[in-house]
Amino acid sequence: MDNNIDNMETNNNVTSDAESDVTGISVEFETLLGEKDLVDFKLYHYYHSFSGIATVIFGLICFFICGVSFNNYNMAYTLMMAFFGLFFTVYTPIGIKTKVRRQMKASQSLSDPVKYTVTENKITLSQGDIHEELLWEEVYKLKATPKCIILYLSAVRANVIPFKCLGNKAESFVKIAEKKLSPFQIKMDKKKVIEKCRQEADRR
Repeated sequence: MDNNIDNMETNNNVTSDAESDVTGISVEFETLLGEKDLVDFKLYHYYHSFSGIATVIFGLICFFICGVSFNNYNMAYTLMMAFFGLFFTVYTPIGIKTKVRRQMKASQSLSDPVKYTVTENKITLSQGDIHEELLWEEVYKLKATPKCIILYLSAVRANVIPFKCLGNKAESFVKIAEKKLSPFQIKMDKKKVIEKCRQEADRR
């Protein structure tokens, strides 16, 4: 189930082992996105965007001006700079967390697991009675964050696969992706991602 970044779906329990079929390697796993998973993803995505970087820089500039103006200008100006600094550095993550909390309560789909069946031909997603098939040609890119793999279908549509959900299936998943995608479409340190997934599986 893919949806845009403002209404992301993901998952988190691995259900079956990698196996072979007529198309080669086949991997099945199940994901269930928790509130923390979605918050982590949205924070990562925001702070790696132009607007997120600009917000942090502007907030730091406000704090710098606040420090320089202390005892040099009137207190109202100093407090105003401190307020803007806090607004741009503290309010944003709080706002994202609040929005995710509301989203999790409002969207039943985020509470239901999504099963992935990945082969060299396609990616099949199943959630309850809903099934969707994605060809590898429809995949825009794969990108790893410190805690998940993001399966982009466009610049603004993506599915999130937490490392803890992929677990020991990571190596097979990456092998399939390497066969079907160009190197420039895979934005990750593959060995590091596979090791992190294994570590997450060992913790469970």
